Formats: sequence, C-alpha cells, structure tokens
Amino acid sequence: MSMKRLMVVAVLAMAPVGCVANQGDAPVRFLNTRALEANDGCTAAADRFITRGSLDLAGYGNYLIAPSVETNTVNQPIVIDGKTVTNTGLGDIILTELVYSYQASRPGVRLPADEEDRVPIYAVFRPETDPDESYLFMYTFGAKALAALQEQVQAGDESVTVLSTIYAEGYTSSGQKVKSNKFTFPVTVFATTLPACADDEVYSGTCGIPGMDGPITCVNPGS
Repeated sequence: MSMKRLMVVAVLAMAPVGCVANQGDAPVRFLNTRALEANDGCTAAADRFITRGSLDLAGYGNYLIAPSVETNTVNQPIVIDGKTVTNTGLGDIILTELVYSYQASRPGVRLPADEEDRVPIYAVFRPETDPDESYLFMYTFGAKALAALQEQVQAGDESVTVLSTIYAEGYTSSGQKVKSNKFTFPVTVFATTLPACADDEVYSGTCGIPGMDGPITCVNPGS
C-alpha cells in the first residue's frame, strides 16, 4: 500500500461519521439524518437516525437522506393600523441550492471539485423551526458526482467510501443571503451485476430506490 493511500485511509478513518459543523453559526441547520421508512410512500422516521449508508450503483439510483432541520431566526413583527402583526413571514428562510464536496477512500476515483456540484432546490422554513418536526429530503450525491461514480465503479471493483459534505444556500424573506451549516455523510458505493427478476418482482432498496442500503436482489413489491 502506497504512502498516499495510507494517508487517504487515515483521513477517512479519523473523519466524523454523519457529522455536522458550525451548528451555532448558521441561521438554518441540518442535524441528525433520519432513517427512512416505506410507509404510504417514503417517510422519515421521527425517532430513528442513521450515520452512514451504502449504494449499489448497478441500480442507477442515488442515496436519499432526510436530515432534521432547525432555524434560529425569529418573526419580525410589523405594525398595521396600529396593531402589531408577528406572523409576517419576514423571518422565513428560502433554500435554493445544495452545494457538495467529496472525498473518496480509493485513490484514483475522480470526483467534482469542492463546491462545483450544485443542485437547485426550493424549500421554505419558518422562524424557530423545530428539528423534531421538520426535515428535508436530499440526495447525498449531486448529478456530476453520481455520473462519475457510475463510470468509475464497475461490477467486481473494490468498494469506495465517499464522504459527501453538503450545505445549503438561500436567502431570507427580507432578501439577506444565508448559508446552512455543513454536514458530512458517508456512503459506501459498489456495483454488482443486476439479477434477472421475475415479472412480479422488483429490485430491492430502501424506499424503492434500487441498491440503497444493500446489494440489489429480487423482491416482491412492498417487501
């Protein structure tokens, strides 16, 4: 094993798992990543969290997560006809973009440069949003990184653990630009050979995403 590879592995071993950073500095913050449940669609659990995931790239899916969200903005009251109105929406935070950076455990895996991979979104969070009651669905890989991984990780190759660091950009309803904290979520990616499923079977995967959280197998719908 080369010195470069040893250094990469050491960095990944020391990196926090599913960590968040600068939580107290941002007006909107991503916290624990909730476990997903297939229950009348895909929902985020209220009392279970995950710290890492895996993705079988043979299914051409992406790894879906749902971090809890909280805000530390407050309603900005205004006076209308002599009456103070507090529910004005002036403290709302509108998120418009997710920004990604990556670090791979295997040397030679080429991923987009830091903050080059960006995904447009639209999500509004009110002042004093409670993280126990609010979350945001997002994928751990932007389109550029996912395409790069699908090209470079083939069936039979060594798996790769990718640390995906994500933050959101947006603005307040008063027009001020804002950024969320950054958080890092690790996903181990690999590729298998797709099995031949019967007509009444589908590919396995959390929330119906083929290859999410395990090698792809054939399962009955809803299982």
